[in-house]
Amino acid sequence: MLCAAVYAAAQLPAASGERERGRVFKKTLAEAGLEYKGTRALRTGKNYRRGDWKGARPAFWTLAASDGTVKLRLELTKNIGRALAEKTMDERFLRIDALYSGSAAYPGMITKEFEVPKALRPADLKAGPDGNRAKALAATPNMAYGAGAEDLVSHRGLLGYLYCGGAGPDAEAEAQAGTLAQIELFFPKKEFKLETARQEFDKIHCRGNELRE
Repeated sequence: MLCAAVYAAAQLPAASGERERGRVFKKTLAEAGLEYKGTRALRTGKNYRRGDWKGARPAFWTLAASDGTVKLRLELTKNIGRALAEKTMDERFLRIDALYSGSAAYPGMITKEFEVPKALRPADLKAGPDGNRAKALAATPNMAYGAGAEDLVSHRGLLGYLYCGGAGPDAEAEAQAGTLAQIELFFPKKEFKLETARQEFDKIHCRGNELRE
């Protein structure tokens, strides 16, 4: 009993630290106009803004987080209209597909050209609270796409988008005040399960009037 009590007490600081990291990440995400409804203790990593995030002109924010297993990367664009946001999504998806068209180079003693195996090509699916188009992707250790061989792949996950409309006084103002979030969520490839990844992806939402813990 004593050993069990000592062990349980030793776990309290770690558990408390995880909860605090989770709260810090959620508060940071709230500043970006988003909320995470999951339970993972994500620790904020890269956090870089460009432009006046509180102003009326387009501004950008790169935000990354991880719980040691799952990696989340967000590229946010503020003050973007819905039409431009949809165009941006389409262009990004086209660029990803272009990475896998034709042949790929496999680096080695002698670089060889070959067609990317079907298992490594992106797959289209629906994900996110709005059921938007997303892609299931393979990625390298530095989270880059386009790997042409399985031994170059370390992670698998999803890339998709979430558009949060503004709250302007009229339709025109609202259309110009939205935020586009490019969401990348990746698991180690041996732990990746598509449905689990989709469920975790679905836990990122446009923020309501108050941050809900």
